[in-house]
Amino acid sequence: MKKIVSIVVVVAVLLALTSAFAPEKTGLKQGRIAPEVTLADTTLYAVDEAYEGYTLLHFWASYDAPSRIANIRYSNAIEQQGDNKVRYIAVSYERNEALYGEIVKRDNLLPATQYYDAAGEGSQLYSRYRLNKGFATYLIDADGKIVAHNPSTQTIEKILGL
Repeated sequence: MKKIVSIVVVVAVLLALTSAFAPEKTGLKQGRIAPEVTLADTTLYAVDEAYEGYTLLHFWASYDAPSRIANIRYSNAIEQQGDNKVRYIAVSYERNEALYGEIVKRDNLLPATQYYDAAGEGSQLYSRYRLNKGFATYLIDADGKIVAHNPSTQTIEKILGL
């Protein structure tokens, strides 16, 4: 009986150790169909809503400086592109809605592209896009397929043939 208990304990410890070194799944991978983006009963993005070009979906908050800087960079790049090949959707997980509004003004962002998820980190959207390990950006094609995960503006230009 002691041998069986010892074997069970050893197996349990080995399983615990191997799972501790397993890579964490962060975000969604290239090639996958992007989940729907709905905030406050308004659908911002859905695969079945045909869009001729691409959708650039970005998640950000001011407490995550790289995501805030990326929001400004993406917003400016899409605005300069100007021929509607890319629809930009930026979703903020700012902890304070008033601060979110101030940041949109201060960073000179187009309000029509910026959205606030009032449900915060507890939202279904946050969970669907696996944002618990960090904010991400997705370039999604007209078929709803993720063609780039955290793309640079140069990568976006290359994909779009600009």
